[in-house]
Parts: sequence; structure tokens; C-alpha cells
Amino acid sequence: MEGFETELSKATDPVEGHLLGAVAMVTDNKGNFLYKKSAGRQRLFEDSPPLDDDCTISLYSAGRFFTKVAALQLVERGLVGLDDSINKHIPELEQCRVLEKKEDGTIIDHPRSRDITLRDILLNTSGICGNYAYKELLGVEQDAPGIPSLVFSPDTHVLARNNITHLFYEPGQGYYYGGCIYMVQLLVERLGGERRYVEYAQKHVFEVLGLTSTTYVPAKTPHVWEKRLQAVERDGNSLKPRDDLTYGVTCSVSDLATIFGDLMSEDSKLLKDPALRDLLFTPQLAAGSPAHEMFLKDVTNYAFVLPLAEGEDCDKTWLQALPPAKINWTVAGAIYETDDGLPGSGMPAGTVTFEGLPNIIWTMNREKGRMMLFGNQLFSSYDVRAHNLAVQFLRDSWRTFG
Repeated sequence: MEGFETELSKATDPVEGHLLGAVAMVTDNKGNFLYKKSAGRQRLFEDSPPLDDDCTISLYSAGRFFTKVAALQLVERGLVGLDDSINKHIPELEQCRVLEKKEDGTIIDHPRSRDITLRDILLNTSGICGNYAYKELLGVEQDAPGIPSLVFSPDTHVLARNNITHLFYEPGQGYYYGGCIYMVQLLVERLGGERRYVEYAQKHVFEVLGLTSTTYVPAKTPHVWEKRLQAVERDGNSLKPRDDLTYGVTCSVSDLATIFGDLMSEDSKLLKDPALRDLLFTPQLAAGSPAHEMFLKDVTNYAFVLPLAEGEDCDKTWLQALPPAKINWTVAGAIYETDDGLPGSGMPAGTVTFEGLPNIIWTMNREKGRMMLFGNQLFSSYDVRAHNLAVQFLRDSWRTFG
């Protein structure tokens, strides 16, 4: 790991570097560290102490698997089935119509062919895509002519009010990374037996594993807040503090080792049913299906383990490496079905991976019993230098420990 450590030291140098701090880790399927390295400072001020190698980091999308695990626990408890309709638990979905753009540019709508299932929202195939999808997928604003209004009562749950959209394809017939996760949270909140989703996660996920430095409310959890690697944003050639961006699921390095180890273990405490754990580690989109094809068209779903070119859009860079091998999606993230599925990534078949906004990438392979994570808290999406350092770490660590 000498080459990576040299670059990490340069990147986090307080004078010449471009990162405040970063952590890198490799663990096995028992949560044991095979490698752990931290560099840089904990805070942006000059007299900041060195970065704690058990610091806490906010995961953003890289932590969505927590919510998916909570939903799978509901299945394990017999509260809902994977292919059960969720409309009866989230009746706000009943008013959703399927939208379609005609060749002349007009928008039409029609009833959905079936209800949305838990499997749909776990796999991002429900048709609910987020408010930004109106512009991205249809080229119109949410209130454009031809789009019926969604009506919510004053007491509608905020997750439903802010995230339910019309459907941009029939349930199960497309893929779009977006608003499904909020429906999963809402379902867990309504069926899990706790007052709020965050309380369910605390009791049934974090406490089950004895995680002491993991929370959804870091600013209200003093010991998690004090241990945080400070969130920063690039401002020209300097960094500026962004403490307001430290929120959502926030974990210590050691807690991350524990939870990934548990999910890879045959003796998982979180999910005892091996068939449910398999959903995290096996392809879930039928090869060649509309959902799989739509997944593959957006390279940001799976190509983030490849380096970026300076000054070039990530889509353009990664489109040049469209998959010659099999790539699919699991409940947890993208899965590479062949060795080195994206040439140059160096990852073995069966590796599952995902990323988060503050330049975080994790990978895990159940068969190999390995998990790798590179994390920092730089809130500049796909920052070239931070991203490429993460990619170098993943390549070097798979070569060394995989």
C-alpha cells in the first residue's frame, strides 16, 4: 500500500494538500481490520489535532443499505412480503399515475398496471423517481400541462409529501436511482413498531450490533459530533467549513467494520435468513429487462470505481468504459459479475459497491470475505483528485488483500 499512502500523505498535507483528511480501511467478514489508515486533520483550523483513525463520517447515499436492511427485517418478522403491495401501507401512492411523453412532446398519463411492491422500492424499480425526474426524464416541470396534480392532506407525512411523484414507468419496468429510499423509510416507520424510522434503526440495527458511535442525528449526539471529520467544501484553491452538511446516518470507522462484517457473516445478527442476505449480494435485475437496460444506460450507477479525467464530465469519461462484462444491481448496490468487470477496476466477481456524496466509496465481496472503504467529507461531488485517490486505494487494496 506504499504508493497509496504516499499519495494520501500528499493529498492531506496542511500546506500543499487538497483534502482536510481521509480514512481508508480493509476488513474481513468478522469485522476485523486488515488495514486501517487515516491522514490529515480533524478540523479545518490550524491547530486541529491529527485525524482520529476512528473518526465519524456522514455516509449520505453510501449508507442507504442501512434502510434496506431495516426493511428486510420487516420481511423476516412476517410484517410484509417482498412482493406484497405497499399501497395499503402507503395509501398516498394510490393517486400516482404513469406518465408518458409522446413523440409530439405532449405528456399523457394512465393508471398503473399493478401496485408497487416492497421489492420495487428496494431495487429502485417502482417508477417513483424524485421531483427532479420530471425535468430529467420528461423534459418538463412538475406542474407542466398534462401532468395531474398530486394532492396531499395537511397531515400527510413529510416523507410522502416531499418525495411521492407520479410514476415515470410501470412498476418493475424501469430503473432510476432516486426517491424510492424515502418510501422504504416510510414503510419501516409505519410497520416497524417504533414512532419514527430513526428510532427503529437505532433499536433494531445499531443497538443489535452494539454500535456506539452511529446515529442519524449527529448534531444531537455529542460524542459522535466531537469525533467527526469536519465537512468541508472546495472554494477555489482552499476549503471552507460546512458543518451544516454533517447529517443523516453518521458512523465511526469501527462501527462500519462491525456492520459490514455482520452482513457478510453466515451468523448475521441483523438478517438471520440467508435468502434475505442473498438479496444484498446477488444480481436482482433480469438481464436484458427494461429495468436492467435503464440501469446500464446511466454509468453513474456503477462506473464510479473508475478514475476521472481532469476537466471532463464524469459521464463522458465513464461512457468510454461501457461494460463488456456483466454488471447488475442488488438491494445494496452495483455488483460486478465477472473478475475485473470494469477493466482496470481490479475487483473480483461478486463484488458489491456503492458511493456517497462526500467522496465515499465502499466495496464488499462475501465470497472473499473482504470489505474496503475510502471516506472523507469533501462535499464537491466527483471531485477529481479525491475520487481518483479513492479509486487508487480500492485498486491497491484489492490487489493486496483481495
